[in-house]
Amino acid sequence: MRSDRRARGRCGTDLREDRQMTEFAGVSPSSTDRIRVLHVDDAPDLGELVAAFLERADDRLVVETATSVDEGLDRLSEEEFDCVVSDYEMSEETGIDFLETIRATRPNLPFILYTGRGSEEVASEAITAGATDYLQKESGTDHYAVLANRIANAVERERTRTSMDEIQHLFSELVDRTDDVLWLFSSDWSETVFVTASYEDVYGQPLSALRADPRAFLDAVHPEDRDRVERAMEALSDGRSIDIEYRVNETESYHRYVWVKGEPITGPDGRVTHVGGSTRDITRRRAREEELARTERQYEAVFEDPNVLVGVLTPDGTVLDVNRTAMDYIDADREAILGAPFRETPWWGDDDSLRDDVQRWVDRAASGEYVPFEAEIVGSDGRRVINGVLRPVTNDDGAVTEIIVSDRDITDRRTRERVLREMYETTADPELSFDERVRELLALGRAQLGVDYGTLSRIRGDDYYFEVVDAADDGIREGDVVPVSATNCEIAAATQETLVIEDVERDAPDETDRAGFTEWGISCYLGTPVFVDDGVYGTFCFYDTEPRNEPFSEWEVTLVDLMSRWVSSELQRQQANERLQRQNERLDRFASIVSHDLRNPLSVAMGSVELAEQTEDLSHLAPAQRSLRRMSRLIDDLLVLARSGDVIDAVSVVNLGPVAERAWENVPTDDATLRVETERTVRADETRLRQLFENLVRNAVEHGSTGHRTMSGDAVEHGSTGSQASPDDAVEHGDGTVTVSVGNLTDGFYVADDGPGISAEDRDKVFEHGYSTERDGTGYGLAIVREIADAHGWEVRVTESADGGARFEVTGVDVVDGD
Repeated sequence: MRSDRRARGRCGTDLREDRQMTEFAGVSPSSTDRIRVLHVDDAPDLGELVAAFLERADDRLVVETATSVDEGLDRLSEEEFDCVVSDYEMSEETGIDFLETIRATRPNLPFILYTGRGSEEVASEAITAGATDYLQKESGTDHYAVLANRIANAVERERTRTSMDEIQHLFSELVDRTDDVLWLFSSDWSETVFVTASYEDVYGQPLSALRADPRAFLDAVHPEDRDRVERAMEALSDGRSIDIEYRVNETESYHRYVWVKGEPITGPDGRVTHVGGSTRDITRRRAREEELARTERQYEAVFEDPNVLVGVLTPDGTVLDVNRTAMDYIDADREAILGAPFRETPWWGDDDSLRDDVQRWVDRAASGEYVPFEAEIVGSDGRRVINGVLRPVTNDDGAVTEIIVSDRDITDRRTRERVLREMYETTADPELSFDERVRELLALGRAQLGVDYGTLSRIRGDDYYFEVVDAADDGIREGDVVPVSATNCEIAAATQETLVIEDVERDAPDETDRAGFTEWGISCYLGTPVFVDDGVYGTFCFYDTEPRNEPFSEWEVTLVDLMSRWVSSELQRQQANERLQRQNERLDRFASIVSHDLRNPLSVAMGSVELAEQTEDLSHLAPAQRSLRRMSRLIDDLLVLARSGDVIDAVSVVNLGPVAERAWENVPTDDATLRVETERTVRADETRLRQLFENLVRNAVEHGSTGHRTMSGDAVEHGSTGSQASPDDAVEHGDGTVTVSVGNLTDGFYVADDGPGISAEDRDKVFEHGYSTERDGTGYGLAIVREIADAHGWEVRVTESADGGARFEVTGVDVVDGD
């Protein structure tokens, strides 16, 4: 009994019944096993008789006889018997003495006292001495069947007990040697038969909770797994085996994984009486499996990289494996490649020299060397350039066991390098003009993009000028002008961002009403704005009449952006050089003017003052006063002239009408009339724009008349401010007043008057420095107008107005709004 209690303590809960343990272990006594019986009786004839009847009553019984206690003990020492049947009264010793001797060495051997002297005292003594059973001899033969039954039952019980002892011993050893949770429940999960103590560590729950409620372990199961576990419990109860994994142990945030295998246990009638099995902590195994899975995925990701050609070779160069990317480059079956010499594979074509190189690379890698290489291979779409390496793989002894080949297709990179090199050579070529360099860039871009047209345009107001063109046909020529609204470039200029359209109908259906699509059939477009002085100069763009099946690549867009940036930078540099040149010219002119135009009035003033001192006649001072006034006007105009051509750093949106009206107010206009016929807004330096209007208004008022008479060729005198012109050789003034008009041009504005106008042969001269038809004029008013226009990047010219007067047209203006 003490050994039983020790077994119960190791199992962790009470062993309910021996029968349950036997059933769980799959052990049950066999009804066909032979039973050897030793019958001891000092009456030989009776012994033989009993043996005969017992064997007849139960064919399992094999009965041997002994006629004395000593003989019986000798037989027991020499042979194995399952049961002893002994008489009580024998000549030398009693059956009780015989029993006590046996019990000293065989405490569990079944012993039945079979006596003809029956009494309660003998029966009590026999049981006390350890007899298995007691039976009194009777007359007749029926009681032999009872004795045979008693023997069979005693032996079966002993065999069962022995089996249980062996099971308990094995079970105890199993429990001591395993960390698995072994368990046994009733089929309806209402009773916990036993659970090993490791349950507490695995499930994070005390055994007492499971004893109180066999379903309590569900509380330790991850909430997301409970439904699945409950279905597995139902399957066991229904007689089906289970094999399941799930998460347990709330105290560890359910990070523990277990593997449960269970079997239904059935009774003699086939019904499920119990369910039992084992639970194993597989947290570490799962971690190893997940790590292995991650490693396999990482290997798969590396090996099947769509951008890398990968192969595995033996040290002699035989192909062991190759990835899909590499196979995509050749027209061959994978099975034909595996097992083939690497140098003989289709990637190397028929180039024997290259194949020899490949074998040398393999031999170097086989010797343990890291071998980088670059080669041109034969791909399914032509020759491709690859760059890669052969890496040796070694075992623990350092011997090369495999060679890994990995390489990348760098054909596109080489192409990009070539294009960038050609682009640099073109832009850096000092022998080419700006237009020639742009034209070569357009040709290079067209070849890369696969389009028919490339243009550098300039946008002026509503007009789109084709400045440089490279095209597959003569449909577009340099110098052509179209409405900017007809082109997709209007979008790029307005957004000041690169515009990419692979298919106008698909990608930009709102733009299909532009003439570029409806009339010229432009179906794909890639263009970017060109910037000068922080403003949009125009666009650098490529287009075609066929939509693209593939989108423009990031490289193609970047290439066009790079080209456009160079164009912008070069235009900016050119304009800066032109401005610097103009500034230098202005400085030279200023120095010339100061040294020449101020010298005459200064000489007159000095001479008049000297003459007045000598003669003491103050009337000689009048010419000096006139000369000094002229010098003051010259200095004022020279300062304005010097500043008017300075680079304009910032512009703003200016309304032409109000600026013209303020300029009118700053000029003595007598009875002249101003008519403003524009509401246009432009980008300009407002102060200098007002100066431009002031000088044009002053010129109109001072030289105009309402006589509407065209001047003769001599009406405008040619000369500097130092010329001796008579009062009458200025522009003739009529008796009436002049009307000055300000109106719109397509890309600018005009200032016109109804005076006598300027003859055609003198129109280019009126902007020259110092040119004037007035004795007191400085000759710098219209020069200031040109300098201000140039500083803005505008153009100014003079022509005849509708009323026969002078009309000054300013074009190239950045128009913001207004017709």
